[in-house]
Amino acid sequence: MISAVASSSSSSSMLSPKKYDVFLSFRGEDTRRNFTSHLYEALKQKKVETYIDEHLEKGDEISPALIKAIEDSHVSIVVFSKNYASSKWCLVELIKILDCKKDRGQIVIPVFYEIDPSDVRKQTGSYEQAFAKHEGEPSCNKWKTALTEAANLAGWDSRTYRTDPELLKDIVADVLQKLPPRYQNQRKGLVGIEEHCKHIESLLKIGPTEVRTLGIWGMGGIGKTALATTLYDKLSHEFEGSSFLSNVNEKSDKLENHCFGNSDMSTLRGKKALIVLDDVATSEHLEKLKVDYDFLEPGSRVIVTTRNREILGPNDEIYQVKELSSHHSVQLFCLTVFGEKQPKEGYEDLSERVLSYCKGIPLALKVMGASLRRKSKEAWESELRKLQKISSMEIHTVLKLSYDGLDHSQKDIFLDIACFFKGRERDWVTRVLDAFDFFAASGIEVLLDKALITISEGNHIEMHDLIQEMGWEIVRQECIKDPGRQSRLWRQEEVQNILKYNRGTDVVEGIILSLRKLTEALRLSFDFLAKMTNLRFLQFYDGWDDYGSKVPVPTGFESLPDKLRYLHWEGFCLESLPLNFCAEQLVELYMPFSKLKKLWDGVQNLVNLKIIGLQGSKDLIEVPDLSKAEKLEIVNLSFCVSLLQLHVYSKSLQGLNAKNCSSLKEFSVTSEEITELNLADTAICELPPSIWQKKKLAFLVLNGCKNLKFFGNEIVHLLSSKRLDLSQTNIERLSALPPSLKYLMAEGCTSLETNFTQHLVLHHMIQSRIPYLHKHPSNPGYYNNHECFFFPGDRITKACGFCTGDSSITIPYLPKSDLHGFIYCIIFSEGIYGKRSSVLSCSINQDGIQVGQDQKTIYIPDLFLDHVLFWYHDIRQFDRIREVCDHFSDLTISFEHKHLFRGVKITWGIKECGVFPVYARASGFKVVGSNSKETFECESITQISNNESQPRPRAIRVEAGVRGSNNENEEDRSNFLQQKSMRTSP
Repeated sequence: MISAVASSSSSSSMLSPKKYDVFLSFRGEDTRRNFTSHLYEALKQKKVETYIDEHLEKGDEISPALIKAIEDSHVSIVVFSKNYASSKWCLVELIKILDCKKDRGQIVIPVFYEIDPSDVRKQTGSYEQAFAKHEGEPSCNKWKTALTEAANLAGWDSRTYRTDPELLKDIVADVLQKLPPRYQNQRKGLVGIEEHCKHIESLLKIGPTEVRTLGIWGMGGIGKTALATTLYDKLSHEFEGSSFLSNVNEKSDKLENHCFGNSDMSTLRGKKALIVLDDVATSEHLEKLKVDYDFLEPGSRVIVTTRNREILGPNDEIYQVKELSSHHSVQLFCLTVFGEKQPKEGYEDLSERVLSYCKGIPLALKVMGASLRRKSKEAWESELRKLQKISSMEIHTVLKLSYDGLDHSQKDIFLDIACFFKGRERDWVTRVLDAFDFFAASGIEVLLDKALITISEGNHIEMHDLIQEMGWEIVRQECIKDPGRQSRLWRQEEVQNILKYNRGTDVVEGIILSLRKLTEALRLSFDFLAKMTNLRFLQFYDGWDDYGSKVPVPTGFESLPDKLRYLHWEGFCLESLPLNFCAEQLVELYMPFSKLKKLWDGVQNLVNLKIIGLQGSKDLIEVPDLSKAEKLEIVNLSFCVSLLQLHVYSKSLQGLNAKNCSSLKEFSVTSEEITELNLADTAICELPPSIWQKKKLAFLVLNGCKNLKFFGNEIVHLLSSKRLDLSQTNIERLSALPPSLKYLMAEGCTSLETNFTQHLVLHHMIQSRIPYLHKHPSNPGYYNNHECFFFPGDRITKACGFCTGDSSITIPYLPKSDLHGFIYCIIFSEGIYGKRSSVLSCSINQDGIQVGQDQKTIYIPDLFLDHVLFWYHDIRQFDRIREVCDHFSDLTISFEHKHLFRGVKITWGIKECGVFPVYARASGFKVVGSNSKETFECESITQISNNESQPRPRAIRVEAGVRGSNNENEEDRSNFLQQKSMRTSP
């Protein structure tokens, strides 16, 4: 990463070790108004810092300033012209230049302009005439020696060129080649830039192609300008023309409609050019600057630095500049504060604290380093304590430029994230912000484009600490002396004092407080929220485990503001909300682990309410009438153990969680939109008939419902059901399965008829694939195969022709043609304890070479009897399936079940395994059932009548058998769904 002060104005701070790149020595009356002035302009265009003496030569001695300029230059260009030797000034200048060549390693380039180099070398022609006038001068011989020495150096002869521009082009190229590359000089102020330059150069793809634009994008202070400046200095010599337009945002009012028409860029018309547009803030600015792109030659490159990704076009390359690594951060900070790459002895811990504060932002590292340079340890400690409360204004000012470009709602979103929501899940934050009418989805995108936030791999909203501090400072500046007059309250100590002493005002819009961090109970007045009439967000969290008792709300509490949109109060200690609370504006109500017995009396106009969360409220006995909650989506009442009945009258409800409502016996829900229903560990005896009419119900959880009378074929009408959990219930027989079911968990169902269920599941897994075979005949692997069916069973069905009493099985021969995949059947041993997620992996090897693999993360609870698991594996997922010719030979399929226990991988639990090869046919799918010539086929069925369960498979004959292994049972397996019980030895 880049270590210069990385604001948009930082390029001027990066200086070469010497002041000048080139010093020009020339005879003014010969070349000042023509060749030398043209040479100066050509060098200037390439950003070569060139010294030219603007004063007429006077006297015999050059000035101290001129001597200093010669010493402070990398290269001297000596323009020998007809009358150069007639000037004692020029000759003294030449002596000094050659001294610098000898003593300082200065590069000297002679240019012979309309003069024969031999005249200079031998002092003939006009040079002989000049020295005739110098006769008797003490330095005469030294001057002649200097001319001879200079003329013997490699240089440029104008007489060999047709035009001056051709000569100038070669001289400039020679200078650029001989100069130490500017970007290398500037690396004294930069750290880790080379790798970024290489990456960007690869994106630029310099060559004779179309005009290409590249955006260098990132947060303020990250080093965009420094990187662009370095690239410009490094690459500009490869182009016919170049221009660096700095601080575009500051100069936006001065931008012309046709930027290339101004004096700085007019020379770029019709040329292959490199252009840098630094700190472009808006698309309007960029469009103005792009107007004349058509006048650029192919191969031109435009580099745009910006904090706003949105301004860049869909075809533009984008390079994001990220924070410095810890290694580079140490180097940059220490170079700035100590002048070396490592912390000074005794300052290691202090330096680490500064680095922790700066979090890899070059601007912050430079600013902090400069402010602490030559300071005592006590001063370091003081500054670090100050930063805990007050941000560095120099850093704040640079970062705030991105915030200033936001509209009103985007600023609200940014400040809410900075104060309340950093690190929270993006969808949740979007939902909460939408409750405030902030247009969250588009606003979050804008913050992403401006590099004010990022999204983690887990879809959480993240924000750099310094950007967060910038947001905090913006809120603090609203009223520095009185936090009660700030819009957002998040600092623990300040929130406690404001609530305790009732210092809130109508300016306050949001409050967040950790109850766990309270050292003692807050003593609140009954009206401690009354003055905060504009409060829209209130979150008292960490209130479980009796922490909620630290906010003992007094009797008579009646001050919940009516403008509340989001109310989150864990451990709320009253039996109901205030009588006069109007919940009309409320969008989310989240009060877990509370002492509530009810929310309120009567019917509230809950036109905006979307979510209710009362989980863990053990005293809750009543849920209010929700019929007017037209937008209600989710109700969570899990672990409300006193709740006896639950009737939710809502047309919009999508999810209801009543898990572990252990006293719940009566239940009903009217919504046709419901997709998730969790009634685990309740006391319900039967499901209302209306449940089977819920066409969108996808997840039904009934585990632990030991009093439940189970259903017959009604379940097949749950057309959208994908997950069904019947664990620890008394179910005896599943007559049918919903057609879309992907996950069945029936752990601990000791009464379940296991062989029949195996056949039912096998048939269901095949039948459910038929629609995908017809819809995607060229790719039946399109079907989502994330399935899992788990229930009691101590033997694999006899219908399985390939099974073994081990964790692996070898199939000697299997045709590849039309093979669609495998259904795996695995028996887990009783005695697996742990109630934890574990990994079940499968490896497929042919002739000792792995051709495929798969794995599932599954939850294995305590097993007090053997269980069977079915799972499907599509061969199109095999990594090396193309290497298999027309058949598989010696195909070994191995299974492994493992989990981490106290950091150690433990493998255990597989008692038997079996494999069903599945073949695709035009009419459906065919499952190879044994080593005989028999298979089982499910044909395509377009409709299932209301009076039928799922279609039955039928046995058919095929011409060629498939050889199996490890199964001795050859008895007839036709009509296996009708058989009550089947046992076989492994």
